[in-house]
This record gives sequence, C-alpha cells and structure tokens, in this order.
Amino acid sequence: MENNKDKHVNWMDQVSKDYNLDEEIKRNPGFGKPLPNTLFSGDTYSNFTRMAKNAGYLPSWVSLQKEIRDLISKVIDKDKTEEKTQNQIIEINEKIKKYNGVCPPNMQRGFITAENIESQYKAWE
Repeated sequence: MENNKDKHVNWMDQVSKDYNLDEEIKRNPGFGKPLPNTLFSGDTYSNFTRMAKNAGYLPSWVSLQKEIRDLISKVIDKDKTEEKTQNQIIEINEKIKKYNGVCPPNMQRGFITAENIESQYKAWE
C-alpha cells in the first residue's frame, strides 16, 4: 500500500492500482492456459537447461568448458617441451578448478596430468 507524507493510506487509490495490475496480468497471452506437461517431467536442472537454451542463455560454465577443451587439444596436438607442457597443464587445472566451482555437481571433472591428458580430452568432448 502506498503511504502519503502524513502516513495516511488512501485505500481507494490502492484498490484502483491493484485492479489495474490484475487487468494487465490478464492481458498476457498465456494467462489462464495450463502449464505444459514437459515442465513436470524430468528433473529441475534439465528443465532449466532446456528453457534457458530455448531463450538463448548460455551459462558461464559451458563457455568455460569449451575453452578448457580447446586448451587440452592444443596441448595434445603440439609437440612442446616438457616445461611448457607442464605450465599449460597447470593453467588448464586452474580453469578446471574454476569450472568445478560454477558448474552443477554432476558435471564436475577431475584435474589433468601429463599421463591422463588424452583420456581426459575424451571426457571433455
């Protein structure tokens, strides 16, 4: 309710505003229609990702996942010195740590070593 300077509430103004708000809500194209059945099927996370994808939203962790995959492929494709490779693996692991902090728990991944980098690349595809 809206208060005036002297803390007096004008009830008729408030009723008028509430009525106008109700009329605006009723003019929405989906007002009164049943919710789609797909909203109630599956888990909440998959529903969110489907709706977000349809709306054009891309979570930050998805772009980070693509970036990590590209970095891993660069390390695998190029024959570099062991020191440069270790520095790149450290950089990738820092990004994986950031990724694990923002992605859903079931999407978290393990860190990369020089021994498991090729098998980890398959997991990041």
